[in-house]
Amino acid sequence: MCYIICVNNLQNEIINTKKIYRELFKNAQIAIDKQLSPLKTAALCNHCTKDCDIDFNSITLFDKFPKHCKYRFWQEAALDRLETRISKDVLEKITEIDRIKEQSSCGCCGSCCRLASSEYSYEQLKERAKNGDKFAKDFVSIFVPYKSKEEPKKLFPQYIELLEKTFKGEELHFYYCPKLDKNGLCSDYENRPDICRIFPSDPLVVFPQKCSFNKWKQEVEITALTLHAIIDIVGFYKEKINKALSD
Repeated sequence: MCYIICVNNLQNEIINTKKIYRELFKNAQIAIDKQLSPLKTAALCNHCTKDCDIDFNSITLFDKFPKHCKYRFWQEAALDRLETRISKDVLEKITEIDRIKEQSSCGCCGSCCRLASSEYSYEQLKERAKNGDKFAKDFVSIFVPYKSKEEPKKLFPQYIELLEKTFKGEELHFYYCPKLDKNGLCSDYENRPDICRIFPSDPLVVFPQKCSFNKWKQEVEITALTLHAIIDIVGFYKEKINKALSD
């Protein structure tokens, strides 16, 4: 009965997080558009072509304009705002999230060492490492795959249930560090790779219930979700504006 209740709670948490993210995404887009909107008014049409029939109220940042049209300056100004002020604000908030993490410390539960997950198989990770991917190189230097999915499921049934629900439809591969000693502590702590030293680097990853960084995750999750939304929106806007500006 307890297991069923826990799984249902985890499922509700995933559903609620998705709903919250959609709302945060919508609010972030509104806030960004408010910053960019005044730039449009500042670039009123200069009638660079006689036959132009551009309607001020219907144009968007993603439209193509004649080469000498002042609305291209609006697009360029918007790009600058996205790349400087908005991106700078995001970086400052990410730094603050990292600062808050420093107030927490590892509880040495060993969960992250006994169960690491990836969408890549061990062979794919080794190939990525061979091609210069530093994260993959660090990962395969320390983690090895379980022989079967049944092994980690016996050790962490609830956590794997959460992972599979979070990444529904995606293939997950599970790994463990063979360097844990009989007390569940790292036997090669001084030589651990960067992925171990900086873990956790993202509060939006799924933590085991025992992980002491869950408190940090709960404290900064809304901010982190908002920043994730802003980064996605800024990336999309920049791609579309650059395409519109290209001749």
